[in-house]
Amino acid sequence: MHVSRCKIQDTLKVPVLHVALCILTLALIGCNTRPVGYDQLSNRVSGASDTTLLPDSTASYMRYVPLGGSSLLYLGRDASYQSRIVMLFSIPDTMNLDSITSCQLVLHPVDTLARMNFICRPCSLAWLESGVSWQMADSSDHWLNPGGSFLPDTLASGTITGDSAMIDMKYAGLDSARRATIRTCGVILFPEDTGIVAIHAGVSTTSATSPRLRITYTSNGKQTQRIVNDVGDASLIDTIATQSEPGDLLVGSGVAYRTWLTFNIDSIPPQATIASAELKFRPMTLYRRTDTIILGASRLTQSFGQWGAGARYESVPSAASSYIVPADSDSTVTIDIRSMVQIWTSHSDTLHNFGLVLTAAPEWSALFRFQIPDRGADAPHLDIKYVLPPEDRFK
Repeated sequence: MHVSRCKIQDTLKVPVLHVALCILTLALIGCNTRPVGYDQLSNRVSGASDTTLLPDSTASYMRYVPLGGSSLLYLGRDASYQSRIVMLFSIPDTMNLDSITSCQLVLHPVDTLARMNFICRPCSLAWLESGVSWQMADSSDHWLNPGGSFLPDTLASGTITGDSAMIDMKYAGLDSARRATIRTCGVILFPEDTGIVAIHAGVSTTSATSPRLRITYTSNGKQTQRIVNDVGDASLIDTIATQSEPGDLLVGSGVAYRTWLTFNIDSIPPQATIASAELKFRPMTLYRRTDTIILGASRLTQSFGQWGAGARYESVPSAASSYIVPADSDSTVTIDIRSMVQIWTSHSDTLHNFGLVLTAAPEWSALFRFQIPDRGADAPHLDIKYVLPPEDRFK
């Protein structure tokens, strides 16, 4: 029987097509990698993890810090603190003192209902606003007596109260040597009562509330007034009774109480992206003169184990948190330190994990001190959430 060539060719096409489809199906089944982008549609990350870490090391220490340049000056004493104030005025040495009829010290309280009796004496040692503290006259020189070196002369005595206080101060009647001492070293204010008051500092020479001298003198037969602003001032704060024990973890302002913490984060892969990192604890308030406390967390750049209280840390906190002192004990401090943890994990070879230091922010803020528990449910813990990058799809 004769079969045409066209019919034979059509018959051969069918098995060839079947074979091609089978080969393609086997290839797709045997491929162990999905098409590029397919797995991203169903799951964008290959892994996510949550972890809670407890501190690997802890320590607390106290430092007298310079309190010049702050917006408030504290004067007073109570069971926990005492504070004096130093001031320096730009009194011209060329002023004709024989024509001065009065010199008044003008101060502006923050709380108009506050009241404090005080005395004013001349300082006997020069000091610098940027370095003066209870212990130091500047960054390198100690006071002859902690709390300020001064002469026994009483330049003024009065009461700080109301919107402003104007107190007569001796100056014109002093001899030239004493006047020169006041111009060079300034004056120091001592509290006479129990309690602590705050007055406005001279953060700006144009501030309407900065400490000043109001000098009245005669010029061409007329009574004239001259305002002399302060060019430097600072609180000198010391603790009388900290009511604490060695090993307590403390954070506070005025005299700086700082707490150091380290967390071992070696279990977190360096390629991880930190989604969140929250440092949490529930403090016990020991002392406060404000309802809202600002805390700062700064990354240490030197080892606390090696340098102790002298270990350096970033001058600007990496994170900050507001803590409102509660009426009960059900309030927790939460500080977001995600950026800090990301630095430690991603750059562990160059930016070592020396831990962090908790401070008041700023350390001249309204006086407070609280204690962080070192054990139990209220103690510090670090909650971290992180994700890992997608696995390589071309393995």
